[in-house]
Amino acid sequence: MPPMTPPAPRTPGASPAPARAHTRAHTGMVGDDAMAAATGEPRAHWFALLDGQGATGWSHRDIAAWLVVAQGVDAWWAQGITVGYEQERGMRAPGQRADGLFESSASRTVALPVGDAYRLLADDAARERWLDVPVEVTGRTAERSVRWTMPDGSRVVVRVQAVRDDATRVAVQHRRLADAAAVSAAKASWADRLARLGALAAVR
Repeated sequence: MPPMTPPAPRTPGASPAPARAHTRAHTGMVGDDAMAAATGEPRAHWFALLDGQGATGWSHRDIAAWLVVAQGVDAWWAQGITVGYEQERGMRAPGQRADGLFESSASRTVALPVGDAYRLLADDAARERWLDVPVEVTGRTAERSVRWTMPDGSRVVVRVQAVRDDATRVAVQHRRLADAAAVSAAKASWADRLARLGALAAVR
């Protein structure tokens, strides 16, 4: 059961390096109107409450748990408030996870049925036609997702979802990146890779 009273403070680590401009903060992704409609209060209200509790010295888990148990916030929205608060107070950079590592995401809709798009991800020879690095395949779910380990040890999950019979959304999550600079590099790389994937789909 999460604590009902504020947890003991921890010593905050060094502030993370600022992310590049195109790594969007949570406050830029979820508007105050949506936050207020879902939780009953705007973001500033929750941030002020957390400041009053000294939450800049808490862990991510303790902040989210306090919002759920002491304030009755829905668990999903409590996570969003927590991430936004940590970013706003310099405890976490945009794109950074609670474990200190970073992740990046990218997506593109390609002109292929979902089965054909999945084969370009899952089949080794087909993947070499558009992906510029070798990967270790660590998991597959037919016509849904693939998991890879990249040469630098970072992890990638690629999911496919049918948009229409002849169109598929390909969504990439690149995890365990070292810092904000790696997030920027990953975003640029995946934009190029997905463009090549889209070009392959266009000439099939």
